[in-house]
Amino acid sequence: MGNEKENKQKFTVNPIKLWRDVKDAALMFFYACCGKYPFPKRSLIWIVIFLVYAFIPFDLIPDPLIAVFGLGAADDLLFLVYVLNKMSPDLEKFRFFKNTKFNKKDTIEAEVVEENNEKID
Repeated sequence: MGNEKENKQKFTVNPIKLWRDVKDAALMFFYACCGKYPFPKRSLIWIVIFLVYAFIPFDLIPDPLIAVFGLGAADDLLFLVYVLNKMSPDLEKFRFFKNTKFNKKDTIEAEVVEENNEKID
């Protein structure tokens, strides 16, 4: 039971991880739209929920009230961090897919042949 708690990812607000997750989520969405990667349904649902929340005029923290303090999009940003943390397992699978696809070196088998068509070993 202790291992089960350790395996669950913790909620983090690391700006470097956040930026990497945003880039990979956008790339995953692009690959899925092009048909190069099967889009995980769970991540699609989270993205739709985030887009609906971000674009509706009603927020948990009303933007005009806190615009004076420069925090107008703070609740949207925190919700984005939450969504990316929920998408984390799917993003890790996509990173593995991306790394194996782009790190695979293509090799070409060829024979060196002289002008008189004799093989050189």
